[in-house]
Amino acid sequence: MPKRSHSNPIVFRTDANIGNISAEADDDFLFECFVDHPAVSTMADLDSAKLFISGRTGSGKTAVLRMIEKQQANVSSIDLHELALGYVANSTIIQFLDALGVDLDIFFQALWKHILCIEFIRLKFAVKNEHQSRSIFQVFSNFFKSDERKKSGVEYLRKWEGKFWITMDENIRELTQQIEETIDAELSTEINKFKSNVGYSRSLNKEKKSALVARAKKIVDAKLLVDLGRVLDMLAEYEDENHDKYASSYYILIDKIDEKWVDDSIRYQLIRALIECLRSFRKIHRLKIIVAMRSDVLERVVQESNHSGFQREKYDDYIFRLRWNKDQLKQLIDKRINFLFRKKYSSEQVFLNDIFDHKVGKIDSFTYMLDRTQMRPRDIIGFINACLENAEGKSKVTQRIIRQSESDYSRVRLQALTEEWESAFPTLRIAFQTMAKLGHNFKSTDLLSKEFVEQFILETGESFDGHSDPLCSIIRQSFNANSDVDFDRIARLLVSELYRIGAIGLKTSPSEPFQHSHINSPAINPELINDDVKIRIHPMIHRALNLP
Repeated sequence: MPKRSHSNPIVFRTDANIGNISAEADDDFLFECFVDHPAVSTMADLDSAKLFISGRTGSGKTAVLRMIEKQQANVSSIDLHELALGYVANSTIIQFLDALGVDLDIFFQALWKHILCIEFIRLKFAVKNEHQSRSIFQVFSNFFKSDERKKSGVEYLRKWEGKFWITMDENIRELTQQIEETIDAELSTEINKFKSNVGYSRSLNKEKKSALVARAKKIVDAKLLVDLGRVLDMLAEYEDENHDKYASSYYILIDKIDEKWVDDSIRYQLIRALIECLRSFRKIHRLKIIVAMRSDVLERVVQESNHSGFQREKYDDYIFRLRWNKDQLKQLIDKRINFLFRKKYSSEQVFLNDIFDHKVGKIDSFTYMLDRTQMRPRDIIGFINACLENAEGKSKVTQRIIRQSESDYSRVRLQALTEEWESAFPTLRIAFQTMAKLGHNFKSTDLLSKEFVEQFILETGESFDGHSDPLCSIIRQSFNANSDVDFDRIARLLVSELYRIGAIGLKTSPSEPFQHSHINSPAINPELINDDVKIRIHPMIHRALNLP
């Protein structure tokens, strides 16, 4: 790489940075400095089975979706915050069904299929008003008029023939209201009792409850999904028949599914239903629906779905796990530094090695910083930005500045790691506090000891609901006079969880190097954690935990 002249050294200003850690607020750097990651071409490939791009916070999921949106012609991005799913969560009828224990998965799958079918029709035919909407229905009606097998699909679309253009929240409200009206007509007496009596569902005897569930399921269940299945078949067949004329590719993108776009009481059920139904859209060959999903959200969905037999393994073929290597991240940083200098300072080519000390102690500077990340763009961008901020008024980022910046960076990363995973593992904050007392390197026997687990349980107390945290469900046994606490099981599960989230590395045998979940296996079976396993707290959080 060409080196810049040092005859007129540049002094860093207070606003020097290589971009925002959030892809939504990083247009200049994102598009100018994007590294050609395989995720973009794989997710955009219509023949690829990958529908979900999964990664941890800051791994670049949103950036990948934004690049696809920029590169492709026919793209619709669904804003989950604009969907009227809050209406669903607040529906008395839906709350009534949920209180009875009716599995709402079929209804939620139907909601997603309806949303996505309508959105594809709107995208493909550029429907913008009621007249166009009715015209498009006539196209389908005429095309399938002699096919009796598609009759129920045509009839379903007939109900919406003038509404393909209306907003998604209006579509969802109307579909939900149709279900509500049907259920209310059948079960109005019981629903009124539910409205007037908070403990109504708990007061029902087993036989009465089973009878109500059976009646409700007949209304909510199969016909809606069957009709939508026929609509999907129609769209796929029409697309195949008209392939030569309409050879465009279509993309529907769904991001921010990890945010609070609907009440948590139904959010994970809705996510599970989306995962379950999305495969059926593969039959529309020119359509690709892509969902960005945080790793911990997938973990929570699995935890919340154990009762239904939901299995993550069934979906592995559909998931692209977004990861980066050292060369890719170095290329990303060099591009961003070069863009920063061309934009603010100089037209010369400038890279990381030109403005950073080459070594921190005896370690290459970039390697030193990267070792304190989980190999994600957000991590290394954040570290570099902290260095540039602390280098204000100087012309070089020295190793002293790098070490000084590490403290600020480490505190931010610990906070982000906790917030990222505490929905799945609410005991994390206490786990970090308790573990830090052992130092940065220790043996598994230190965590597997009864004394450590007792201290952990004491700190945890009864302050967590623990409805999904696997640790909490075991810990609560410690407050049950009739149960013995399984200290060994708690400890092994804790080690497994800390490894999964990237807080620790494990050395499972003397001949093997330390393994980390962001590089090696993403999870480890708690049963494989024995007394010989060595544990190392990730350097990323050393300073935040006051470790040397």
